Amino acid sequence: MSRLNRYQLAFFKWRKRQRNNRIMPFMLSVIVGLVVGLSAILIKTIIFYIEGYAVYFAPKLLYFLLPLIGFLIVTSLNQSVFRNIAYFSGARNVIEAIEKNASVIRFRLIYSKFITTGLTIGFGGSSGVEAAIITSGAAVGSNVGRFLGLGYRLRTLLVGCGVAAGISAVYNAPMGGFIFALETILPEFTPTLLIPLLVAAAAGKILFEFIMGQHLRFEVPLTDFAYEEIPLVILLGVLGMLMSAYLLRTYSYCAKYFSRIKNPYVRALAGGLALGSIIFLLPPMYGEGYVSIDALLNSEEHSLLVNSPLAALPNTVWFNLLFFFLITMVKPVSTGICVNSGGEGGYFAPSLITGGFLGFLYYKVVILIFPFYELNQATFMFLGMASVFACVMNAPVTAIFLVAEITQSYQLFVPLMLVCAVSYFLKYYIENLRRSVEQPKGQGKAFRVDRILLNQLNISQLIEEEHTPVRENTSFRGVLESFSNSNKDVLQVLDDQNNLLGVITLNDIRGMLGDISNYDTIYGKDLMHPPTTTVDIDESAAEVLDKFDKYKVWSLPVVRKGKFKGFISKSRLLTQYRNELTRVNRFF
Repeated sequence: MSRLNRYQLAFFKWRKRQRNNRIMPFMLSVIVGLVVGLSAILIKTIIFYIEGYAVYFAPKLLYFLLPLIGFLIVTSLNQSVFRNIAYFSGARNVIEAIEKNASVIRFRLIYSKFITTGLTIGFGGSSGVEAAIITSGAAVGSNVGRFLGLGYRLRTLLVGCGVAAGISAVYNAPMGGFIFALETILPEFTPTLLIPLLVAAAAGKILFEFIMGQHLRFEVPLTDFAYEEIPLVILLGVLGMLMSAYLLRTYSYCAKYFSRIKNPYVRALAGGLALGSIIFLLPPMYGEGYVSIDALLNSEEHSLLVNSPLAALPNTVWFNLLFFFLITMVKPVSTGICVNSGGEGGYFAPSLITGGFLGFLYYKVVILIFPFYELNQATFMFLGMASVFACVMNAPVTAIFLVAEITQSYQLFVPLMLVCAVSYFLKYYIENLRRSVEQPKGQGKAFRVDRILLNQLNISQLIEEEHTPVRENTSFRGVLESFSNSNKDVLQVLDDQNNLLGVITLNDIRGMLGDISNYDTIYGKDLMHPPTTTVDIDESAAEVLDKFDKYKVWSLPVVRKGKFKGFISKSRLLTQYRNELTRVNRFF
């Protein structure tokens, strides 16, 4: 273990003086929330100014070139300054860092992603800021924990606090951020998670709103929900599930297509020109898309055609339906191109925008078929947002609270619950029908809980030290004496510098025990064989258990830079895991 610096020593002295150990996580969650709130302010500021200056200086006829400029700048940064961390983006990599890297996230990720994402969206990229703020928030939490020398449990808690604060600040949705961290990032719910997560989400939101004002709140008048509209809500849930499947397939296709272009600059060139052409034809594809949603909510749908060549066509009911169908289906394509060809961003916001377009189109079709219905278009737009988001992000509870908060539509809780339940249940049911093999490792919260609990175990504390080493020139008789003084069925063979050369098991010598004449003519080097595999002392317990399962062994040698440290047994590892599993408040 590395020596503590003076700040860590001061922190641990202060912590030792505290009678209540819950004060420290509370205070750290406030700090993380405020820092992440500042990050959210910065990314929004970057997007605002880049977008403003890019649009101001670029002639209207050249708007379609703006995404290309953004992609080339971001690609250049990711190939040079941020080369080693360019792959890291969003919730998936944060979860992977928690499971496989002991919640250690590199410091540069605090600021790198909101620079590249700000450039992408500012120049018209059709993605969302959430991947950047999730990455930045998680990196803030991880590095605060590392700076203070905290252990894995508290470091993971601060990662969750950073994510909750980031979503809360960017979307002005503290409950949405809190539930997203619980539902998606952290392994499972425990009562001790509540206060730090809530405080971090509140701190991020308060700071952001104090400086930036209210953002992403679609305050439009809503009529009371009528229960005779329930069949329409159920049908919208079905359409939301189908749309989410289309989104995910489109993203997957775009990723496969652009991965064939090996040169990153050629890939950025192809993607920038493709997205620019889409924006030239369909201006609502420019940027995140919240401006278009605001226009639809305020019955200004004709403003979406401004600067589009399609505006010259006759403005009829059927043309309008075709246009809104087109932007609903093309939004996932533009996002897939943006994220996979050279831009940065996430699928969080695009799923909300696509869902809003779907809800508006659905409303128009229902009114056309049933003109006697008195419906509110904003209601169906908000329900469409929640339905698509729930399926794309695998977070139905987050969808309910997030949409309710950013739309100020708390009276829609019942239809929001219904539409999310229908869409997510259908998605889950269809996926189970299609799944013909066992769910792969790494999917599902049960597997994640196992991995995280295992990672809390310290390999150095599980080592069973062996004080009866065998040398290369030790005779067979000496080997037998070593076995008689040991309670193991395996011995290590070391050189004079304690480097591991091989191992000898009882099975290796069982057939030779009857021939006494060989006791002084056969040596350790003749009996040993290379170990099946070794365990590095810095490996995680989850990786060690994977080795036990892969090689079908019950004991493995542990080394550090080739030097033998002892053996670790599968039985001892599983015993410690079981103790951890039954511990009260096993995570935090």
